[in-house]
Amino acid sequence: MIDESTTSTTTNHGTGAGLFAAVVAAIAASLCCLGPLVLVSLGATGAWIGNLSALEPYRPLFMMATAGFLGLAFFRVYRAEPAACEPGSACERPTTKRATKASLWFVTCVVAGLFAAPYVVGQLAASTEEAASVRTDSVTLTVDGMTCDACPATVKKSLTRLDGVVGARVSFDPPQAVVEFDPTKLTAKDLVEATAAVGYPSHIAN
Repeated sequence: MIDESTTSTTTNHGTGAGLFAAVVAAIAASLCCLGPLVLVSLGATGAWIGNLSALEPYRPLFMMATAGFLGLAFFRVYRAEPAACEPGSACERPTTKRATKASLWFVTCVVAGLFAAPYVVGQLAASTEEAASVRTDSVTLTVDGMTCDACPATVKKSLTRLDGVVGARVSFDPPQAVVEFDPTKLTAKDLVEATAAVGYPSHIAN
């Protein structure tokens, strides 16, 4: 006869070991991305921090290992219950089973967070950079003297070579230039002078 108490205890131990292994593998999968950020945030310095990126090629393997450990844990917890439980055994205690399932889902959420963290951090960094680049002024210049489709390229080059110009959209029809620039480095007058200097006088559009 199978000892249900021993079976349940073995299952619980196996589930715990699987959850621990899943967390370790998830941390290893995220270390290459989050490790340098965390270390620098804590004030660590040194070229050695960049060596963590050497783990990047192994990230898919760590992620697959994590999924495997979690899958095994789910199988152990949610597989068919034994036909009978010995009185007083762990498999007979609903509280123990609920705690095990709660631990399983908690660890799953932690692992999902670790997997998503590098992407979330990247998106936040990108949005912060975009927000910083938006702090510019925009001006529309009416450009005179453009007579062919190649003229806008010349006007654009005269503008974008200025230190402080973030971007310029120049069109032949209508003959204008929409310029994004850093107001701490340039003024609209500087932009007008730049186009005039290459033979295309301009003025700020009304």
